[in-house]
Amino acid sequence: MIIATGTLNIDENAKLAQQASDDAKNAANSAADEANKVKTSLDGKITVSSQEPFDDGKNHDEGDIWYVQDSNHITSEMYTYDGSDWVKTKMSQTALSVGQLSALSANLGTIEAGYLNSVEIDSSIIKAAKIDATSTITGASIEENSSNGKITLDQGGFCAISNGSYLQFVSGNSNGYTKIRGGLDVDSINVGASVIEGQTFQAYGGNNTHIGSANAWTYLAEGIKCGPGGYISSVSGTDIYFHNEAGTTIDIHAGDVISHGTNLLSEINKIEKKLKM
Repeated sequence: MIIATGTLNIDENAKLAQQASDDAKNAANSAADEANKVKTSLDGKITVSSQEPFDDGKNHDEGDIWYVQDSNHITSEMYTYDGSDWVKTKMSQTALSVGQLSALSANLGTIEAGYLNSVEIDSSIIKAAKIDATSTITGASIEENSSNGKITLDQGGFCAISNGSYLQFVSGNSNGYTKIRGGLDVDSINVGASVIEGQTFQAYGGNNTHIGSANAWTYLAEGIKCGPGGYISSVSGTDIYFHNEAGTTIDIHAGDVISHGTNLLSEINKIEKKLKM
């Protein structure tokens, strides 16, 4: 046994040599660990790694491919070797064909698909030949503009402009009807063979209210019609009776009553004068 009672001096150069040896060993072990993470095929032409390209100790030629892939075998990046460095590469959409695409975020120029299933689509403009919504379409403004006309629905209300001869509002039920609340302001109403019932027609904005055409007969009720020139006639062409709903006749108040060109009031006055003579 040797017991040193004094000071033991170690050459400083020996320390540096030992440190350099340890560093080299650690670097070699690290490189070996990284190399173990790399899988190669086709003699290094395609490299799959969990990291971006690094010096894996292999010779690479121009055109070699490097995929960055996680533990779930999902590829996140692709690089191509240009002869001196690895260049991040993108794949053109024209060369990409997949059965199912799952993405948290996608920046796509044009999507051509037979069927697109999405929980939510956020877009400034959606153009489609046909939109079939089984639930609800919501939005601040819905507008359709084409050569056939224009339909706009926004906070200002519903506006429909037709380039055809007329605009239709049709109820899908055979006994249904179209309901308008809050008033209707139109230039004219042509109901055709339909019936307007239970409505009150009144002047709007100080204007006169007109029913019918100035040059045609207008049916005021089932048995009464009026025509141009101030005519009032029964539909059947027979007598007109003035009475209340109970069937009791009522008085007629008029300035002059003319019958066959004769003023009835004047004739009555003449008769009274003759009787007094």
